[in-house]
Amino acid sequence: MVQFTSPVGRFVQGSAFDPQLKDQQGNPRVIKTGPNAGQPAPQWFMALAFAKTDPAWPAFHALLMNEAATAWPSLFPSGAAGPCVLPTFASKIIDGDGYDTTGKSNATKEGFAGHWIVRFTSGYAPKVYPAGRYAPADLITTPALLRTGYFVRIAGSVVSNQNPTKPGLYVNIALVELAGHGTEIVQGPDAAAAFAAPAALPAGASPTPIAAGPLPGGGAAPPPPAATAPPPPPAAPYAGYRDAAPALNAGPLYTMVAGEVTTREQYLASGWTDDLLVQHGKMTIVHAVAPPPAAAAAAAPPTAPAAPPPPPAAPVRTMLPAAGGQTYEAMIAAGWNDAQLVQHGMMAA
Repeated sequence: MVQFTSPVGRFVQGSAFDPQLKDQQGNPRVIKTGPNAGQPAPQWFMALAFAKTDPAWPAFHALLMNEAATAWPSLFPSGAAGPCVLPTFASKIIDGDGYDTTGKSNATKEGFAGHWIVRFTSGYAPKVYPAGRYAPADLITTPALLRTGYFVRIAGSVVSNQNPTKPGLYVNIALVELAGHGTEIVQGPDAAAAFAAPAALPAGASPTPIAAGPLPGGGAAPPPPAATAPPPPPAAPYAGYRDAAPALNAGPLYTMVAGEVTTREQYLASGWTDDLLVQHGKMTIVHAVAPPPAAAAAAAPPTAPAAPPPPPAAPVRTMLPAAGGQTYEAMIAAGWNDAQLVQHGMMAA
């Protein structure tokens, strides 16, 4: 077994968070031999693409092939630098300009053309860290922060599979480093292309929600849309703020720490909060403060108390033709709220 840290490659297939539970034939992955035979054997898989012109590739390729030639000398009569005499040897290296086992060109897969593809696997979930930050609190556990198309390094090991009937290598994952962002690779069909042409609605179909039940006066109202829960943020004990000194009369200032590759907006969209970002040392906040009483008194003389504001006027709710003649009260009784009525064009804002 040889330990390695790979060059930076583009993450083109797989997941660092979701294991594969079935094999290539669609059968459940299980332990095949030994006392635990038949028990589930999930596998974590990541494929990295290395440009054929990458100057770091030859050394990494030689490291893998040296292990192959050492474990299977009869298959590498010319040594690691020579060809393998067994075409089916499982080196875990794929030519991005070649063909897969079904005869399909690999170059049609996004990120493959012009690259060598290395398939890394593990029986355990790898630990993922941002570049330059490797403390336990820095551990990345949100899949949205590491998408296919981003650039990573992998620390792991290479060893012979010890299988004389299907000789090859295991290229194992232990740790993953998020080195940089790239254009996301979307797995599966392109929805925008598939539905580019507008559809003609058949009779009985409506672009707005259809009635859920009759209302007084005829007609009906659809049920309100179901709310979706936001993604859960990472759980960790609260460790307190690390704010910089607040500036007088300044609004809150959010500053990502040096070396942080993800923006505040990206974190918030993934379910983080400002408190969690500060707690994990990814951001500092400068909070606004009021001027001291003495300074406020010197700035302006005291004034007489202002008269209390008048009570707010009752809102005017105007139903629009899209409501089908239903009253505001009837729609509310059917489960709608003001925001939904405005959103669906049934009530004036």
